[in-house]
Amino acid sequence: MAYCDVADIEKEMQLTISIGGRPDREDVEAIIDDIAAELDGIAQAAGYTVPVTGTQAVALMKRYNTICACVPVWHSGFVSDSPPARVEYWDKQCEAFKMRLKKGEQQLPGLLPESEIDPAFEIASFPNRDRHWRTREELDET
Repeated sequence: MAYCDVADIEKEMQLTISIGGRPDREDVEAIIDDIAAELDGIAQAAGYTVPVTGTQAVALMKRYNTICACVPVWHSGFVSDSPPARVEYWDKQCEAFKMRLKKGEQQLPGLLPESEIDPAFEIASFPNRDRHWRTREELDET
């Protein structure tokens, strides 16, 4: 389920996407769906039930679905060695959101990770050494 639509992309990018343009509306819709699936996958791996529900959580996912989709939409329509600053900003914001969600530093407002699936992005602690652990030198002495 996509959280945004072509009109949201047009508003964010401040341009009109036409039927005969590059990318066209179908291309943009496919990009939006791909990004939404990626965000849902990350949210599900973090323990959330997808598609996300709740007004605030949906609004947050809509925002990041929009800015994350703007990056590939821009790259599919323009050929340039360096994208403009706003495209770089969208890209950094998108990647930062995904990383925060993966690390558990970002929660979806009004929702708690409650899935029966174990989180895929759990941080495992390094095992403590037991009292029988010895250094190589200690082993060589015996």
